[in-house]
Amino acid sequence: MKVAFAGLLTVFGLALIANPLLAHHGSAGYDMAKMTIRKATVTGFEWTNPHSQLFLDIEDEKGNVVHWTIEAPPPTILVERGWTRKSLKPGDMVTAHFHASKNGAPVGILQKVYFGDGTGLWAYPDPQPNPATPPSDPK
Repeated sequence: MKVAFAGLLTVFGLALIANPLLAHHGSAGYDMAKMTIRKATVTGFEWTNPHSQLFLDIEDEKGNVVHWTIEAPPPTILVERGWTRKSLKPGDMVTAHFHASKNGAPVGILQKVYFGDGTGLWAYPDPQPNPATPPSDPK
């Protein structure tokens, strides 16, 4: 009886731990088919696991400043792509490329960011073209 109870308790404990992990890493809430490109002012950059966070002020079509939170990969991935914890500083003016939330909330997943001098940093590699769609003729 004690062994069965211990086994049941172990299974229950593992289920509690695994449930949040299953909910993590979804992109279903983001419009992955559309790239949003906006000029923005950096208000913060958190170099953290499991995801770095970029905080931006972006003007909407009415001229109101909207505070956006953009998810980026963890530092271990960003370092491989040339980032440092000081790559973005409050006040930096950037052009951010990201996949915005489908429900209109000011959140997204960062693809890349460009600075005023034309240099850029990639958070994720650019998606590969759809193999079913032939490349356009460069005439």
